Parts: sequence; C-alpha cells; structure tokens
Amino acid sequence: MSVRMRRETIEAGSLLRAQPQQASVEAEATLPGGLRDDVLLFHTEAQVLPLSAEAAGNRVNVSGRVAFRALYAQGDLTRVRSIEEMRDFSRALTVDSRETSAQYEPVCEITAVSARVFNGRLLMRADLNVGAEANETHAVSVVTALEEENAQVLSDTLSVQQTVGGGHGQGLVKGEFEISQALQADEALLGSGEARVEDILGGADGRAAVTGTIDLTVCHASRMPGHPLVYTQHSLPFEQQVTLSGEPGDMLSASVRVTDVAAALEENDGGQTLRVEVGIDAQVQALREEENQIISDVFSDSGDMLIPSGERMSFCVGYVNDQTAESGRLQLVLPEDKPRIETVLAAFVQPVLAGARSQGGKLHADMLLRTTLVYMTEDSGIPVSYTAEEPLRMAFAGELNEDDALSLSASRVEAAAVAGDRAEIRFVLTLQGHGARYRQVFAVTDVAEEETPAAQATLALYRTQGDERLWDIMKRYRLSQDSLEVFNEQLRDRASSQVLPQGMEIIAYRR
Repeated sequence: MSVRMRRETIEAGSLLRAQPQQASVEAEATLPGGLRDDVLLFHTEAQVLPLSAEAAGNRVNVSGRVAFRALYAQGDLTRVRSIEEMRDFSRALTVDSRETSAQYEPVCEITAVSARVFNGRLLMRADLNVGAEANETHAVSVVTALEEENAQVLSDTLSVQQTVGGGHGQGLVKGEFEISQALQADEALLGSGEARVEDILGGADGRAAVTGTIDLTVCHASRMPGHPLVYTQHSLPFEQQVTLSGEPGDMLSASVRVTDVAAALEENDGGQTLRVEVGIDAQVQALREEENQIISDVFSDSGDMLIPSGERMSFCVGYVNDQTAESGRLQLVLPEDKPRIETVLAAFVQPVLAGARSQGGKLHADMLLRTTLVYMTEDSGIPVSYTAEEPLRMAFAGELNEDDALSLSASRVEAAAVAGDRAEIRFVLTLQGHGARYRQVFAVTDVAEEETPAAQATLALYRTQGDERLWDIMKRYRLSQDSLEVFNEQLRDRASSQVLPQGMEIIAYRR
C-alpha cells in the first residue's frame, strides 16, 4: 500500500563561481610636449568597469574597461597636469562543465597600478583579478504533507527569495557649483565620485527611478604661488530611470556605480563655476519571496514504519546589496633619502582588498593601502611625490560577509604635514558588495512504508544528550509529542525542533 502524500515543486539554489584569473591591461598616451622635455610623474590610478559576462559551454567570457588617470608635469615642472586613457579587456574563464542557464555577473578588482614615461609617451599598466559568479536555480519536487493518521511530521518553513526580473540604466548627471575665489583654482585636473542609493520609486508600470546622492571630490591646479593642488568636495543628487522586467508587487533592490567624472572650470562675473558631468550605471533587481512548507523528517507512532528519503538542499533565502563606509587615518613617514615636507599639495589613497571575515556582527577587511603624497619642499619650487604601501585592517558594520562580491574605494582624502618627514592622511573607505544568502536544509522527497511488528509496551527514563531535540526523543520511542507531554510537563509549549537542555530527564511510557 503506497503512502498518501502531497508534493510541491520549489526552487533550490546554489552559488556558481568561475575560476578567477589575474590579468594585465596596458595603455599608452602621448604627452603633449616635446620629446626632450623633462617629465615628472606624480600619481597614476585606474578604475575597472566590468561590462558583461557571457556563458558558453564551460567558459564565461568576461569583458570590461579600465580607465587610467595620471598627474604629471612636463617642461614647466612646477605646473601639474592630468591625462586620461581607456582600454577594453576580455578574458575567458573556466566554469563547471555541467549545463546551466544561470546568468553570470562579472566581478573585477584592480590589484596594482604602475606607469612610466618613455619617448614622450606615458605607459600605464593595471593588474586586476577577473572573475564571474551566478546564482543557479533548479526545480526540485519535495514532500509537503502526509495524509497518514499515524504519521508524526517534522516540518520546516522556508522563505525562498528569487530574482524574477530587473534592469539597468545608464545616464549622465550634470551639476554646477560655485568655487571660492580664495582657492584661485586654475584648472580641474581629476574628479572622482561615490554614489549612494537612497530610494527606489515606482516599479508598478515596468519602470523605476533610482534616486540618491553622488559624493564628488575634484582636484584642481591653483594659480597661487608654487601652483599648489587644491580640492573641492560636492554633493550631487541623481535620479536614474530604469526599465524593468518583473511584475507589480515585486521587491526592488538597486546599486549605482560611477563610471566617469568630467569636470571643468568656467569664469563668471562673481568668480568661478565648476561644471561636472558624472556617468552612472544603475542596476535594479526585482525580487519575489515565497513561503514553502517542507517536511524534514517523519516517523509513525503506530502500525507500519514510515521510512523517509531525501537530500540536503540549498535554498536562496535572500539577497544583500549593501554599501557601508568607515573613516580612517594613517601617518605616512618618508624615508631618509626623500626631501623634507614644507607644504602638502595632495594625497591619494587606493585600497586593495586582500581578504575578509565576519566576526562579532562586523566584516573585518584586510587590505593593502597604496598611498601617494604630493608635496613641496623647502629648497625647490618643483613638487615631489612619494608612494608607500601599508597593510590595514578595518571593521565595517552592515550586512555583507566574506562570501559576497566586495570592492573597496577611498574618498574624502585629506592630508597635512605633522613634521618635516611625515604627514597625517585622513580618508573614508567605502565597502560595497552584493551576494545571496543560502540556507541548507534536509528535505524529504519520498516516504516508503515498511511492515514492522506492533510497538511493544514501553516504560523508560531517559536523560538527554547534547544537541538532542524533542523530535529525536519522539522518534527514538515512536511517541507523539502529546503522549510525551502527559508524563513530562517540562515539554509543554516546546517546538518539536527545539534542542533540549543536556541531562533533562524524560519519562517515555507506552501501554
């Protein structure tokens, strides 16, 4: 006689990762001066912009773009200039050979940047880690209910979350800011920005508006004596429209990244106006949550035995898309052979994530901090730069963990000399990441019936062992929870899945 049961199909999930690769991207830019001009290179930085990850068989082709920026002086070594260049890259990564329809997302991070001048050209190189990951789902048939009178069932409620749609939109955010005449700014050299998502509006009509603020930092050359570098910081609101797939009522999650910052100074009657154009890329996920009742174990308290079979499965129970920031500071000490500091012109901080671990409700990130100081000396009108790399550990509050796709960036960098051989640098580090949360459970996929002799009369005093649940005692003696509660008041109002205190005495009685 077959066991009467009900089945349902639900979506199990798992995280797929392509095998990461280390890659190098090189670019060159022709400097505008003559070949015989002296050139000083002060600072070089790079930003990686992942574009796509397309799966084909056991490969994922990841493509992206690296944007290089540099500060240098040529000819007139007292005047700092800037230059920018972009290069595309593509890498084929190896993945699990099994067939999958999962959509991969590129995950890339800059690990090192270098540059040199050769024959009037600036040769730049960025080393990066290239990876890709996907959340794979597949349908599984599980037992959700038994229609047997003698069945004792251990149930579990799963809140499964799925990505059912989404979209992305690119835009250009423009802004204008008045610049103080006291800065005597001459030219906007470099601009950088971090976007913070504050709200997602709409979604019911197939469109959503992602709103937030871009924190901008712009480095300028100044007309003041010595041509120092000066910084201005600004907040720029944005609203980016995104066309969505999905249905009304879906939960929405969004992230926005800054892809480019262009800045220019214009003279006006009262002073100067800084005009900026910021490229942004907004990604929106449409999420849907479903509650599923599954059976994780079963036995019969009388009659034939009920024998469950199943497997341990992984289910996606949520997605995290978070951004958190912490402020920090360090003292940069010059080596003995470097000129002493008279005035700090600029400082640049580039963090490289080396590892992370969750502890005490925070994510502890280990990183290498590449710091560049540009400064004036006492005996020369020509700027000097010094770059050092220091390890740093910082704890970030938030919902991210070490398994998420993480990236670090620095903003609001400020520096001041504290002695002739050292400077204090203050900064804000922003940790951004996204990932899925999985829960592993044992799910019953079938139940068989096995003939067995009638249960014998039982009278036993049992002392619980470590990590034993009430359910384990019930199954050991083939007794329902109601039957156990008759002689054990301490078990009342306890869930059958609850772990009992070690050494608890329980009377098991059956006529």
